[in-house]
Amino acid sequence: MKKLLIAMTLILAILLVAPKFIGGVLQQEREDVLVELNQIEGITLTTNEYKPRWFGADVISKLTFTHKKTGLKNVSLVVEEELSFGPVIVTTDQGWHLGLGYSEVNFKFSSADIDEEVITIINEKIQLGALLNFSSDVITFINIDEFSHQHRDERIASAPITAQFTFVNDKHVIGDFSWEGFEYFNQSGERTVMSNLAIVSDQQVVSGDYLQGTAIVTGELSIKVGSFDMYDTPGEVYSLTDEGLTYATVAEHNFSLSDAGLTTVISLDNDLLSFTLKHHAKNINVLEQNLDNTNLEVELANVDLYALQELKTALVNSSMPPVTNLLDIVDAQPTLKVSDLSLVTKEGKVVTELNVSFNRDLIDFNNFSSMALLTGLEANAKGQAPLAYLAKIGAAAMVDNLVEQGYLTKQDNDIIFIAEYEENQLMLNGKVFHTIPVH
Repeated sequence: MKKLLIAMTLILAILLVAPKFIGGVLQQEREDVLVELNQIEGITLTTNEYKPRWFGADVISKLTFTHKKTGLKNVSLVVEEELSFGPVIVTTDQGWHLGLGYSEVNFKFSSADIDEEVITIINEKIQLGALLNFSSDVITFINIDEFSHQHRDERIASAPITAQFTFVNDKHVIGDFSWEGFEYFNQSGERTVMSNLAIVSDQQVVSGDYLQGTAIVTGELSIKVGSFDMYDTPGEVYSLTDEGLTYATVAEHNFSLSDAGLTTVISLDNDLLSFTLKHHAKNINVLEQNLDNTNLEVELANVDLYALQELKTALVNSSMPPVTNLLDIVDAQPTLKVSDLSLVTKEGKVVTELNVSFNRDLIDFNNFSSMALLTGLEANAKGQAPLAYLAKIGAAAMVDNLVEQGYLTKQDNDIIFIAEYEENQLMLNGKVFHTIPVH
């Protein structure tokens, strides 16, 4: 019993003394983060006040966004942090944790140029928190409460947003983002509605820098949305009934998307990147064209990591990449493969496959130009579509003409095509293609 009491006393003493030492470590970590943030163009974060306590600290900082290139006014807001020192941390919004420290962030924003309701949303509806664990990983928590905002004849209403991301060694990002949805509308009757957006990320930086916007990553990113709908200005619809001529105001449903998902997977092997993109949607409706079970699967392979990094850095810095950069990308012989491009219409199924590559033996690298690049382009594709669907979208005359010329094949109720492109020459159905008039 005496040994147990001694052990408990030691543990309690450690828990009481540790926060004082951890506070110094946390303060240094925070200063290191400030240095990195201030390297981002357009952002300045300065600490105005740091009041340490035994179990935490109160910090007041000023965050300024500058817009030198656009000429807009600078925007500043006060950032209030309540720091809690570990090893045992109890928070008001995320429960309790074991770690080095936790930062609960609140904004105090004011501006004569910003609507007061927007200021209220920023100051009261957004909650941010960051946990520094014992491995020096940073876990961020983002919560945005439900809100609505009216500006003149426009209004937006947003459901709650939650997100949690873990940054491991500033290189590996794991986390998820969830938005229950929003609705936008105006007095003209235009309306946009989205529901259940979810994003899951597990990506690692292999080159460049996240904060500078130049990062090249590998890993997986998944995006899912329950529905997305757009309505245009309502029109009047007339109908004749027993009571006479009546009319109703009906909004035109221009676009709808339901149960859609997009997944990207990026891998790296011998300094060559491969990108795989997969898309699926249960239903898409565009201007009364109803498409079910749309699928897209694309793979871009053999992309030179260092050439892509040079290209991305140039684009971020708003400069033109050198010609040698494009040469390096082409020299790696990148390939593009569309293994599935399909959808189901009322008239039947549309299916397409496509392969694109560069033959560097056909490219004159000494006189490199866009035309020289096209010389090395090689592609082949095949697919089929219901003739009734092509007629529905107004392509019947063109299709009939191509069938007559032998460029397309009609099989039962489908139109089939086989295409090849090589050495600046397009072939359809085995025949050299020439532009033909539509009768």
